Amino acid sequence: MMVVGSDGYVLSVLGPYMADYSNNDASIIKHMMNKNSEDMKDWLKENDVMVVDRGFRDAVEFLQESGLRVEMPSYLQKGAKQHTTEEANLSRLVTKVRWVVESANGRLKQWRLLDKVVPNTLVPQIGDFVRIICAICNKFRPPLANMDPQLEEEATKMLEKVCLSNKVQEFVEENNLVKRRVPYKKIDSINDVLSDFPHLSMDDLRSITMGVYQIKQCICYSKEHLSDEGTYDLMFCTEFPSLLQVKIQSRHSKNSVHTLWIKYILEDMSCPISGWYCTCKVGARVVGCCAHVASVLWYIGYQRHQDDPLAKGKKLAQCLDDAGENATVDNTEE
Repeated sequence: MMVVGSDGYVLSVLGPYMADYSNNDASIIKHMMNKNSEDMKDWLKENDVMVVDRGFRDAVEFLQESGLRVEMPSYLQKGAKQHTTEEANLSRLVTKVRWVVESANGRLKQWRLLDKVVPNTLVPQIGDFVRIICAICNKFRPPLANMDPQLEEEATKMLEKVCLSNKVQEFVEENNLVKRRVPYKKIDSINDVLSDFPHLSMDDLRSITMGVYQIKQCICYSKEHLSDEGTYDLMFCTEFPSLLQVKIQSRHSKNSVHTLWIKYILEDMSCPISGWYCTCKVGARVVGCCAHVASVLWYIGYQRHQDDPLAKGKKLAQCLDDAGENATVDNTEE
């Protein structure tokens, strides 16, 4: 069990712990705090923020009683199919901070000893090995995250948006666009109807997604969305101009298809994408967007305008395959 600072610095390494039913994340953190392992209570101060994943849910109350502020991604309410906008926004703030924990673990797995299953004969020494490697990483590797003016500006924007509502979701629900039969015209990405869709740069995309995780997913989702003819199909709403509807295959389940809407404004070139909404679990958030929305914006607004075969035609699938071999994905967000 590692305790990692928000900059990726490994503060503490404890264990190993038995991998049985009595040891989970919640029970381990309780044991660490009760035993004051490595004098944790001396460097953990009251009102310090502890960012955890959902595996620590049974320890949240305990940690709060210990004087710590606990931030954890929201759970989907019983019977609900989608997080509210507020829940999705707050969860995005947590994942935006917590990715350094997964990246710190990734650094350890770059060492040959820890990139595979460790023999049982090394169990007595594995704790010391991990602590030594963490010490080397702390000493010689650069911080995983640091605060610079650009990141500080991005953080400020995220905090400003966390309490906003999703206007596109409200519009979709008011007009019952999920179930009502609305006049849509099926087109592909090279159709003249989309000639007025705003051109986006990578900086524009990063500003919309507020991170790179969703952008790294774009290639995979675009490949899933290809038709048999190699075109990128979507629906243009004739009743509501400047509104796109797209159905995207889920990467988690072949039986799940998500519907998303993107609203764009041609008159406002400084912020041409005015909103989005997706029916996936986190699709209502406005602090960034889900990977489904990001993949459509990436392809329609950016990739199809590039001077390579990826832009259109049947060669698209092969180009996505080639690009996907070099794509790295940070699996820290659901």
